[in-house]
Amino acid sequence: MNIDLKKIRHVVEVAHSESITTAAHTLAISQPALTRSIADVESQLGVQLFVRLRRGMRLTEAGQVFVEHAIRVMKSVDDLFVNTEDYINLKLGRLRIGVAPAAYQTYLHLPLSQLVSSYPGMQLEIVAGSAEHLAPRVISGDLDLLWGAARPLSQWPELDVKIVIDLYYGFMVREGHPVTKLDSIREVDLLSYPILLPATVEPVHIDIASRYAPNGLSPMHPRYVTDDFEVVKTIIGGTDAFSHVASISSSFASRLKGFEVFEDLVEIPPQQLAFATSSARSHSPAIEAFVNEVESTLTERNN
Repeated sequence: MNIDLKKIRHVVEVAHSESITTAAHTLAISQPALTRSIADVESQLGVQLFVRLRRGMRLTEAGQVFVEHAIRVMKSVDDLFVNTEDYINLKLGRLRIGVAPAAYQTYLHLPLSQLVSSYPGMQLEIVAGSAEHLAPRVISGDLDLLWGAARPLSQWPELDVKIVIDLYYGFMVREGHPVTKLDSIREVDLLSYPILLPATVEPVHIDIASRYAPNGLSPMHPRYVTDDFEVVKTIIGGTDAFSHVASISSSFASRLKGFEVFEDLVEIPPQQLAFATSSARSHSPAIEAFVNEVESTLTERNN
């Protein structure tokens, strides 16, 4: 049995006002139309909901039962629409982000700060790990999207990958490092010194490692490993080690005071940051808000 929700509201309003005339005025419909609406509901139910009096309407016992339940139904429907509207407007909702590798969370600090400030009702969950572990969670729907290096994300045909911005790489040494005194610095000159790498494995590590054999060097083996950039600067500043540095800005080298940064010295392919979502599901309002915030923020910072 299907009863028009509008007609249910008509019954409730007549019960509230105990008058067809008053209810019709409140509902902004004609009295004959409201009378037909009540009669239609009674016909569908097969029971009389109202006793017609000379001066108004009064609920029957069956009518009282119907109206009690109808009020709860309408409240649920109203809540449904309100909650759906809140979801669309991001007053409610949840965003579950995977980051691979964890080091790339640093590029999300500002956009996520602005996102949660703009939408304080949104729930946010961030999980860091490898693309191999997090990509299946996006495909299954356990995570909404995956943020990280573009190249590994493209391995899964079930994911839609959108490149957001290029990463600029350089290789930093201390001022006065022996290689800075060479008239012409070659790739092998730098790679011959100890390397410091983050503990978090990145795709660029594989690219750097691939340059050792062509230069006649032993396989890459880091002497120092840390994810703390302050520790990186301390070690690089006090030894002859070198480390790669990344930025979304092409002018990052000028901000590393006390260090020399070589760009385009080690032959590595271009690197990009991207996000990946399941190709089987449409973007939620929370995903769209995140993507817009990241793209606008990182593009502005790059300019």
